[in-house]
Order: sequence, then C-alpha cells, then structure tokens
Amino acid sequence: MRKIKSYFKGVAFEARRIRWPKKRQLWTSVLTVCIIGLLTGLVIYFEDWITANILHGFEQINPSESSTSSDSSSASASAVQAAIALFKNSIK
Repeated sequence: MRKIKSYFKGVAFEARRIRWPKKRQLWTSVLTVCIIGLLTGLVIYFEDWITANILHGFEQINPSESSTSSDSSSASASAVQAAIALFKNSIK
C-alpha cells in the first residue's frame, strides 16, 4: 500500500512540474500539425493518382485476355469456400 501511495505522490509531483504552452504557442503548433497533415495527404493522393495512371497505361499496352471479372470472382469465391472448409476441419 505504501508503494502505491508513493507512486501516486510522485505522479502528482511530476504533474505540478509540467509547463503547459501558452494559448498562442498551442494554436501555432496545432496549425503547423494541420498544415503538415494536409500536405502529406496531398502528396500521398498525387502519388496514388500517378501510380494508378501508370498501371492503367501498362494495362492498355498489354491487356490481359485470359482472365475476366467473372472468372476472378468465382475463383475468389471458391478460395474463400476452401478456406472456410479448412478452418472447419481444423476445429474438429
């Protein structure tokens, strides 16, 4: 019990030593974080857009003739069913 009291006294002592930022400094920091977050989001968006266009260009140059959307959806459905069956067998 003494250790717990000592711990919380130490926590209270450290909490009193905290120097909180002034209002102006806080809002400057908040604005900086928001701007950096927005710029990072824009960079990621444009990188994604460029990558998608490059991949689309490759698909136009070399179209895939063997696979269709119905084939891939049925293949993925059968893969899911196989995984479920494997899971059920491993439980038994």
